[in-house]
Amino acid sequence: MKRDLLRRIVQSVSFGISLLLLLLLIKGIFATAHQFCPYSGVCFGIMGLKLHTVMLFKPAIIIGFFIAFSTIFLGRLFCGYVCFIGTLQESIYKLNKSKHKFLQRIPFRFHRLLLGLKYLSFLITVIFAYLGIQYLYMKFCPVLAFAHPQRVGIAAAITLVIIIFGGFLVERFWCRYLCPYASMMNVFQYIGKLLKIKRLKIFRNIKTSINCFNCTNYCPMNIDIGYNEEISDVNCIHCFRCVRVCSKEDAAKSHCIYRD
Repeated sequence: MKRDLLRRIVQSVSFGISLLLLLLLIKGIFATAHQFCPYSGVCFGIMGLKLHTVMLFKPAIIIGFFIAFSTIFLGRLFCGYVCFIGTLQESIYKLNKSKHKFLQRIPFRFHRLLLGLKYLSFLITVIFAYLGIQYLYMKFCPVLAFAHPQRVGIAAAITLVIIIFGGFLVERFWCRYLCPYASMMNVFQYIGKLLKIKRLKIFRNIKTSINCFNCTNYCPMNIDIGYNEEISDVNCIHCFRCVRVCSKEDAAKSHCIYRD
């Protein structure tokens, strides 16, 4: 499928660029990963607004907020196509050779509870940044851990263990439950909903669907698609796996699942 091929190309290029930047950061060519991290808008932007001072790492702050703002119209394409940690977790999960790994899903009642963790982490980072003590949670920052492995402490090591081993057992564990930037993007999407702004979504054609529930069982974000006609969940990353695993022959042409 062309869409799947396009996604893989974008992912590969983005991942390669990220690896190059990480290598340059490790070698000391660039001083810090903050200048490339989209979450710098929270870490340093909020602090700058409070103190009425020049905000550090302006390009990263502008790009970070632009990506978050774009989710109002495009959803979380960034997570599914560009994010280094997201792509890394997909690759790690592929190493899990369990025959039933995609069907060993976290029950939706627990899944919904766990989803709240990333909003909590987002709230904590915003409050800490406003108070000017963001260095406390930065000890757990995965971006800094990957970019500056020589400085990794116990806190950052815990984060890496969660990303690697959590991602091996549960697909995109970090993206689903702990990433504060993901929750920031979701907040922008909720704002878009309140303003009744149309967002890019995936729709099911109920007339052609045979309700095999493959789309639900294989969703990397554990979205309960159920009998819904539109996938309006803000956690959708537009990976189109639901299309690939559809039991209908050539789901894209039959419009069992399609993009609007």
